[in-house]
Amino acid sequence: MGNFYDEIPKYLETWIKQQNMFWIASAALSPEGHVNVSPKGYANTFHITDENHVWYEDLSGSGAETIAHMRENGRLTIMFCAFEGLPRIVRLWGKGTIYEFGTPEYEAYLPLESRQPGSRAVIVQEVHKVGTSCGFSIPFYDFNRTRTKLHALGQIAETRDIKAELLEEAILSSNESSLVGHSATQEPAQNQTLPRAKDGLKAFWAQYNLRSLDGLPGILMAHLSTITFSKEVVGREWGNFNEDESTSPPKKEQQVVEKMQPENLKEHDVKLSAYKLLFIGMLWGMVFSCVFSELRECILKRRAS
Repeated sequence: MGNFYDEIPKYLETWIKQQNMFWIASAALSPEGHVNVSPKGYANTFHITDENHVWYEDLSGSGAETIAHMRENGRLTIMFCAFEGLPRIVRLWGKGTIYEFGTPEYEAYLPLESRQPGSRAVIVQEVHKVGTSCGFSIPFYDFNRTRTKLHALGQIAETRDIKAELLEEAILSSNESSLVGHSATQEPAQNQTLPRAKDGLKAFWAQYNLRSLDGLPGILMAHLSTITFSKEVVGREWGNFNEDESTSPPKKEQQVVEKMQPENLKEHDVKLSAYKLLFIGMLWGMVFSCVFSELRECILKRRAS
């Protein structure tokens, strides 16, 4: 027989932390709306704050059904299931809250250096009921290893964003330097297009995570965030591209990540600084050239008169 609790018992808290996989269930309010179930499973993504609050790190995916459903109605069920040892199924019922990447709440749970590549939100659940059931018909499975493909692809996408935003920073800085000595009213061109990563993680969010299958709003802020991803995070070893040969990215994608290793990042920053100085030097050269031409013209006019 099943048992129900108003909070997470201590003995279940220990068991939950040992599980390698859990499921998230949510649904739209419309009778014609979709019901969604998403499997989750990566070490250190699920956390128990206290007996009535849990949260997990939501990694990027091709949809945003759970986020959209919670934004509409807040309903969220989390389920754990025993694949080894004594049979058991545990469900957590409650209300979910979304904190997207780029918000202060997200950073309070996950500082930039603590998040995993591809992380787009923190999902917090206020648990109002806990249920256990037998799980007698659930088969035994042996845990082999964690898949790393999603982390590896997130690493590539964030690397593209970092490189584009570093270039943007250099251009903005160069524009500010070029205004030195000019009229205070002179401003950079308003229609200047700054480089953005068209195939970075933020562009992926904008393309795939803004709406649910039912047209409900999903991601609202993460894709617009001006916060730069951590070079330290993308520089770590996160996974093996070749764990699944059928979806392995081309070698050039692996080279992108290799360039973001700490020793290569220093070289990249030095090169960026050199290009920045060269660009500023060219701008000053143009200014001096204009000033020299004007002086020369004035001298020639005076001699002629």
